[in-house]
Amino acid sequence: MSHLKKIQVEELQLGMYFCGFEAAWIDHPFWKKRFLLKDVADLQQARASGIAHCWIDIELGKDIEEVVPAEIASSEAVPSVPAVSAAPEMAAAVADPFFEEIEQARMLCERAQDTTKAMFNDVRLGKVIDMDRCVDLVDQITASILRNSTAMTSIVRLKIVDDYTYMHSVAVCTLMVALGRTLGMDETGCKEAGLAGLLHDVGKAFIPVEILHKPGRLTPAELEIARRHPVLGYEHLVKNVHIPAYATEVCMHHHEKIDGSGYPDGLVGARIPLLARMAAICDVYDAVTSDRPYKEAWDPAESLTAMASWSGFFDKSILSAFVKTLGIYPIGSLLKMESGRLGLVLRQSTGALTKPVVKAFRYDGNGDIVDSEVIDLSAPDPTDRIQQRGGEEWLKYNGLDKYWMQRTSP
Repeated sequence: MSHLKKIQVEELQLGMYFCGFEAAWIDHPFWKKRFLLKDVADLQQARASGIAHCWIDIELGKDIEEVVPAEIASSEAVPSVPAVSAAPEMAAAVADPFFEEIEQARMLCERAQDTTKAMFNDVRLGKVIDMDRCVDLVDQITASILRNSTAMTSIVRLKIVDDYTYMHSVAVCTLMVALGRTLGMDETGCKEAGLAGLLHDVGKAFIPVEILHKPGRLTPAELEIARRHPVLGYEHLVKNVHIPAYATEVCMHHHEKIDGSGYPDGLVGARIPLLARMAAICDVYDAVTSDRPYKEAWDPAESLTAMASWSGFFDKSILSAFVKTLGIYPIGSLLKMESGRLGLVLRQSTGALTKPVVKAFRYDGNGDIVDSEVIDLSAPDPTDRIQQRGGEEWLKYNGLDKYWMQRTSP
């Protein structure tokens, strides 16, 4: 039987065992999800958060009607803490359209995964892809990107190894739409880019799973098999008269490189279709920033820097637009701050590629996160500043970014 109880934040008292707010994680004043509430400052901070409800465990701590547990009581009276009205800016943050869009994006990703699984299963069975369902998904992703270019690109980052093949297609679709928007494409053009991204990897349905998910380096023979997926996907797609030529071209050529060293045809420069040049960037970025059976994810900011250093791989002008789309420090990047704290990039600041909104924090000797605050680095006088990219810290704390978009309510 659950001992969790939902109460109003105003009803929180010292001695209660706090189990999370009913709100998006980024709105929370606390990093720890569960702890015994015994600090007056924590109580004051909770009541000032502007969040309406939270959860408590009435077995591990005080219920509304009970007295303060003995381990918290002291010889001095516990000071009363008046309810603090949320400041207007705090109340506005709770209703931030960005986080409303985050929730919509989360639900859309769940539907997208089902659609993509069905698409791959149809391809494996030699069936015709349900294009109506695919087009509808692309329309929804495009609508999300046009409402807020950051929310959907944030959510598609948070994939697990087992669903990589499916969510990679959704992620590339999303990144293609966002990149198309930066390049000045109209809504129709963005949807075309998105559909091409969704279908770009269908050839992997024909590659043995033991090769796709091998937890180590492929042998030359296995690599040759894996590299057949663009051609196999193209040969399947061209049989369907409802699939446009631009999508089949992207399927065939998303592994081409500007210098002609790519495959399968070794196309050079502008001979590679525009959408395929875009897909090459989106495909690689999502791959290197995702956990795979044979490697850990790279830090997003480090990934962009690495990709920019690879001579002959990408169209430089499109890569520049891609960086503009995601920001110099993309969401999920880990930074070192001038204060000595770490900074997790939460979102981009409007018109400030080098000054995102971050959650600054440090770890204490017990491994708990302390000294945390949300900082908009584009503000006139921010309380902290970026010193450098996180580098090796990313490997140590890889996966931390997954928490900021999770709800802590049961």
